[in-house]
Amino acid sequence: MTAHRLTRRTAFRVAAAFAGLFSLTMSSIFAILYLVISNDLTATLKDQIDDLRETFVEVGATSGRNALSTMVTRHTSANPFDENIILLTDMDGNYVAGNILAIPRFRSWRAIPWPDLPFVRTWTMPTSSTAALGSWTNVKDGHLFVAGGNGDINDVQAILLDGLGWAVGLTAFSAVLGGLVLGLSAQRRVDAMENVLNSFAHGNLSVRIRKSASNDDLNHVAELINSTLDRLQTLIGSVKQVTTDIAHDLRTPISRIRQKLELAQQSQSDYPAPYRAAIETALDDIDQVVETFEALLRIAEVSSGARKARFVDVDLKLVLSHVIEALEPVAEDREQRLVSQLDGKSNTVISGDRQLLNQLFVNLVENAIRHCPSGSRITIALSRTGDAITVHVADNGPGIPAGERDNVLRPLYRLEKSRTTPGSGLGLSLAAAITDLHQGTLSLHDNAPGLDVCVRFNAKPDDSV
Repeated sequence: MTAHRLTRRTAFRVAAAFAGLFSLTMSSIFAILYLVISNDLTATLKDQIDDLRETFVEVGATSGRNALSTMVTRHTSANPFDENIILLTDMDGNYVAGNILAIPRFRSWRAIPWPDLPFVRTWTMPTSSTAALGSWTNVKDGHLFVAGGNGDINDVQAILLDGLGWAVGLTAFSAVLGGLVLGLSAQRRVDAMENVLNSFAHGNLSVRIRKSASNDDLNHVAELINSTLDRLQTLIGSVKQVTTDIAHDLRTPISRIRQKLELAQQSQSDYPAPYRAAIETALDDIDQVVETFEALLRIAEVSSGARKARFVDVDLKLVLSHVIEALEPVAEDREQRLVSQLDGKSNTVISGDRQLLNQLFVNLVENAIRHCPSGSRITIALSRTGDAITVHVADNGPGIPAGERDNVLRPLYRLEKSRTTPGSGLGLSLAAAITDLHQGTLSLHDNAPGLDVCVRFNAKPDDSV
């Protein structure tokens, strides 16, 4: 199955929808957790900084700036590797004590990037902080800046992001797995419906969709399809039976009329010429009627699919060779030329009914001979490409208008609405029925000028011949 076809399968789309929905849900949940926890950790860090600042402010208020300077120096010297940033300046902003040099004052809270902090001593210990969050406050005879590194916040955020990655990955995997299990189950039932409908379309009118144990919507659709197929089978059977009955019932009296006309023709040689001509015309018309009924009966037989039991390996090259050999004199009588272009190297064997395939190509070539004028060229070509065997019967005659090409495949349809020329309008419809019985395709194309009838079959594998 190609990637393009896989993406069109219901199972794939269900799995992708599940994965996308679950991943979006998990991402939304983790985004909310990320924001809430980050805000909570930031608030906690601010509370810790405020507690430390209150201690320094209280010392400065009670003991003066010198005592505060001594306490700041002692605190920064005793804890050289913690991420607390403390700076004491005089009223003019000059450095008095702390572990960073003087920085400009600002209002409220601000996060200062770690590389931008002017440390008094080189910071040698690794830190997970990327910035220091702090604020200024006024103290006696100066200003105090207290800040704390955001390392704990970064660590928790990194854990959350790792957890998000694992959660989304596992969720997507579970969603894809679950979606595929559910989707493939539904896809198998859809494929079964498709196979039944295709089989029905190719003439197997008895096929039906098996119902599942689950009473779901697909089971309801299967019941509706089966009901529709039952109705279609009844209608098709009725139409075919009517056609067959008419053909059978009329063939007998028509045969009797023909016998009586033949007897009249043979027993009364002294009939006036107009009477003899009328009898001959009547016999020709009756032959045409009989031929039409025979064609209708053959179409009904072919459409029923009963001939499939007689399928054997048939080499289309041999069939076409016999058809060309048989009809070449007919074409020469009409001053036409049959051109054979049969692939002599490829395997052109299919599974089919030899008699019907012979009838198929006889109809196509005879149709071209009948409708092409003298001097026309009719080409019969056979080729194989991959697993497809293609037969072209192409001529340079008048052709068929594009809007009529589908219509001429219908039984009894004729381009000449007056229906004064010979023919029953069943040749192409019989050819189409035989092609369909062999699970092939018959299509009509413009040969510019003329008509190109293309018949395509599925070839038998080389190793099975």
